[in-house]
Amino acid sequence: MAARSAFAACRRVVYLVAAAILTNAHSGFADPAAARGPRDPNSVFLVAKSENKNQVHYGVRLDEACNVVGGNPLYGYWRMLEKKGEIEPILSREIRAYGLNPVQRIEKTSDATTIYARLNAIPDRPLRVTITRASGRCEAQATMTIGGEDAHLRLIYIRLAWPFGVDYILLRGSRMADGRSLEEKL
Repeated sequence: MAARSAFAACRRVVYLVAAAILTNAHSGFADPAAARGPRDPNSVFLVAKSENKNQVHYGVRLDEACNVVGGNPLYGYWRMLEKKGEIEPILSREIRAYGLNPVQRIEKTSDATTIYARLNAIPDRPLRVTITRASGRCEAQATMTIGGEDAHLRLIYIRLAWPFGVDYILLRGSRMADGRSLEEKL
């Protein structure tokens, strides 16, 4: 019994170290300017989890003029970092955890397009993705309330519980008002 308890304690330490590495390595906060800047429309924000290095990225389908394509232009996909970065779709059994609500509202103005959506895992937290054209290229930024403030969303980190479930969800981004780093544990 003591060996099993020691093994469980060691496993928890390994999970915490891995979580710290993943959270820091994938947060985009190494360069403060990068944390505030717009992102490539193919990877506007991502979900990392404690189980492994694989990530779910969320992108926007756009044409060459930066117009959204289709009625549900925001989409998610797996970036399988444990398989040399291969791209794979989110499976139907994973939609509840990593998918998007199928209802996406699109608003277009003269200088930007905004997509309003919700992640299935946190439906009470509205998500906005704004697409603009700057310097001849399409740029996108995801925004969400983090810690009660409007923020540019960069990372959602999921700490999985053993053997099943979620211990917590961590939202990370930068405050829209001044670019200060924000995080909130749900």
